[in-house]
Amino acid sequence: MNNFEIDYYNVLDVPRNATKEDILKNYRKLATKLFPFRDVDHTPKNYKNTSSHMTGLPLGRQWEYINMACDILGDDLRRSIYDRFGESGLLNGTYLTDGYFPPYQYHGNHMKVYHNVFGSYSPFSQIIDAIASPLPPLHGNKLNGIANKTKDPPIFKRIPIELEDVYNGCVKLMHVWREDFVDENCLRTEKRRKTLTLNIPPGVTAGTSFCFKEEGDRGPTKIPADIIFVVEDVPHILFKRAKQHDIVYVLNISLCQALTGFQFNVKTLDKRDLNISISEVVYPGFVKIIPGEGLPKCTSIGISDADATDVKRCGDLIIEFRIIFPEYLSKDMKELTRKFFAELTIKENEDKINNSTCNN
Repeated sequence: MNNFEIDYYNVLDVPRNATKEDILKNYRKLATKLFPFRDVDHTPKNYKNTSSHMTGLPLGRQWEYINMACDILGDDLRRSIYDRFGESGLLNGTYLTDGYFPPYQYHGNHMKVYHNVFGSYSPFSQIIDAIASPLPPLHGNKLNGIANKTKDPPIFKRIPIELEDVYNGCVKLMHVWREDFVDENCLRTEKRRKTLTLNIPPGVTAGTSFCFKEEGDRGPTKIPADIIFVVEDVPHILFKRAKQHDIVYVLNISLCQALTGFQFNVKTLDKRDLNISISEVVYPGFVKIIPGEGLPKCTSIGISDADATDVKRCGDLIIEFRIIFPEYLSKDMKELTRKFFAELTIKENEDKINNSTCNN
């Protein structure tokens, strides 16, 4: 493992051969100490001390690290990739025998990890629930009597996102129709529209999901389903996404331009004009890479929105060229072309001889 990579086992203070139960146990212990929204005056005495093995770091950074570490080591596939290829293999993606493992991107929602482990946003909720609500949610009706409420399965919806919105980030207002209560006794329902506000961060990748907990149909006999929106890219007229945060632009050029060089402009996703000069010979497979002109990256924890478009945190613009050959050459043009390439061959041979003489 690279010396500059984060050791997530050390973050959770567990050995590399720790079981999943030990990983979650240590996360619970650290999260209870570092939980940023706890009321210190009403926390049990054993948890008032916020010190940990990472005491040298700010409490906010410790909180970030333990949640990202739990998100990685608590998942069997991510943990195996991290154990084998380190943090760089996890964040950049890698090829496996049975397919490609895409780059891991931490969602940045620390409370989501916390909730998944504790089953609540409060570390003491199980004790409180046992006292206040000893029984699971119930419903009653004349036909079946009293029974437990059941939760509907999650509802998945796609969100098509333009590359411009991926670059800048955006806010989407998602309108969903659902059954909602229309009486005080919460027995009668009818279809009503609910608007959900979705904040899309810069650099979001296709496949990223956003969960709205229990925003599905209401009903006296059920717990509403979670509504999950999944991001998908909309095909762009100029660019296509590559390797999560790079964008590819394809330019048609003539054979003359390929051999002699040229200049051209590219309109970026944030409406700037890039003037690009090509002095090299454009051969088949040649690409021009413009660093930092791709999409913002969201792979590291603790990145603020202000840093999202920093060159160091953006992918690259990759320009590919498609050479258009002439469809017709006259006899004289063919003769001139043969003469040109003959002189070119002579010149190349002379240069090789001169270089060989200079080296000797």
